Formats: sequence, structure tokens, C-alpha cells
Amino acid sequence: MNRASAGQSGLQEVFSRSMPARLAGFILVLCLAASFGIPYGAVSLKEAYDEREWSKTGLSGAEIDEWKREKISRPLAVRWRNAGFKPPHASIWIREGFDPEDAGIWNSRGFWPREALSWGKAGFDPDEAEAWKEMGFYHEIAASWKKKGVSPADAAARQKKGEWP
Repeated sequence: MNRASAGQSGLQEVFSRSMPARLAGFILVLCLAASFGIPYGAVSLKEAYDEREWSKTGLSGAEIDEWKREKISRPLAVRWRNAGFKPPHASIWIREGFDPEDAGIWNSRGFWPREALSWGKAGFDPDEAEAWKEMGFYHEIAASWKKKGVSPADAAARQKKGEWP
């Protein structure tokens, strides 16, 4: 008998003497079941916890599904909802880099995300931008007038007379 087969038969002898085959089979099946059951149970438990936390927000099931579909987290979804947004509209503002509170202010003054971004980059806060926009100005021209210290109403009057910044 060679050395490898002697080692294998010795190993078989140890296992056959120490544990009955039925018990070994039962332990194997139990380990396989646990390897499936434990992760499955953990995932189920986490999902149940997440669902319970979402339900505490006061959103309906359909609204929760919309926020999840947009991949917006629960705390952020609550902030966006409190700022007056629904999921698809919030996603547009998020893509442009706005937080819910700032987006809510710009949106309440009639600005779309790109427009708000342009006015903001030109140095206007939402209130200033609204005043200039109401007078019919775009952010580029409004910024030029603003640099000269001219108010929106005065700039509109000057422009009617043909004056430009």
C-alpha cells in the first residue's frame, strides 16, 4: 500500500469511528440550510426594518415606491417632500446640485433648475433674481446692470429709452 492511500484510509477510519454516517449527513444538510437561511433571514429583517422606517414618514405606499424608484434615500425624500417636491421633479434639482431647501426657494419663485443655476452663478440670490426676471431681464444683462448699481425697475426704464449697460 502506498503512502497516499494509507493516509486516506487512516482518515476514513478516524471519521468512520468518530461519527455515524447519518449524523454526518444530517450536519451537512443543516449547514447547507443555515448557509441559505441566515443570509435570507438577515435580508428579510433589514427589508422589514426599512419598510417600517419608510412608513413612519407619513408617505403613502405609492409615494414610497416613487422615491425608491428615483433612488432617493428616506431622510432625503422627507426633506424634498417638505420642500414641496415629488420624486421626478426632485431628481431634476438633485442632478443640478441643489439641496431641497434651496431648490424649494428657487422653485417657489418660478425658476427651473438650470435657470436657477444660471442666476446663482451670475451672483443673484432667489429674491434678486425674481425681481430682475419680473422686469424681463435674463441673468447676463441683469448682472451687467447690477454691477453698475442699477435697480431692476431703473434698468427697465433705462432700457426702454435705449440705454444698455
